[in-house]
Amino acid sequence: MRNYQENIVPALGQNSANVFIYENDKSKLKILFVGNSIAKHAPKPSIGWNRDCGMAASSAECDYVHLIVKMIMEKYDKNVSYGIAQAAQYARTFTECGPECDYSEAKTFGADIILMFYGANVPKTYDEDENPKKTFGEAYEEMRNYLVKEGTQVFHSQGFYIREKLDAEKLAVAEKYGDVFINIDDIRRLPESHGLFNHPGDEGMAMLADRFFAAIEDTVKRLCTSK
Repeated sequence: MRNYQENIVPALGQNSANVFIYENDKSKLKILFVGNSIAKHAPKPSIGWNRDCGMAASSAECDYVHLIVKMIMEKYDKNVSYGIAQAAQYARTFTECGPECDYSEAKTFGADIILMFYGANVPKTYDEDENPKKTFGEAYEEMRNYLVKEGTQVFHSQGFYIREKLDAEKLAVAEKYGDVFINIDDIRRLPESHGLFNHPGDEGMAMLADRFFAAIEDTVKRLCTSK
């Protein structure tokens, strides 16, 4: 039986860089997606992946990042600026270096909204480690605080794979700062939300985009109408 909760995509070498910025000088809003391969994975023929988008959408237009950007463009800001901070490698090596090592461009971007949706690349051994030298939650909080500017609104999501320890540590960070925490437990348990490599296919991406947009829409509307 297929294990839909198994992440079979290596964290190493997912992209040529960790930060991708798409900025428009006419934008009212800047949104940053802090994600992993579900946000962006460059072609890697050696594993059978030949697209450059969120894995495993059929095209960039169908991944959750671009679906949310499209929703914002259609309803609130046709010139929205957005960025992707790809944190797969950071999740794998968070005990070695902080976000200042690789994410200065994402910090400089100065996002008004940050959506944090990553963690699957944390080594599975961490879930059973009762005394880690550094917790994922500490590294996750460091990433959050490194990227925010005054007034930034931060949203957090459970991971696409069920890892209760990681979710609890994310939730603790969200509650500490009064951020919004998004529950996707129903989505991640559906077989139809999983596509290639156990990553969300088009149906799963649409579900995630709808859930995330529902969480951020009031903030998007407020920020866009105030400018």
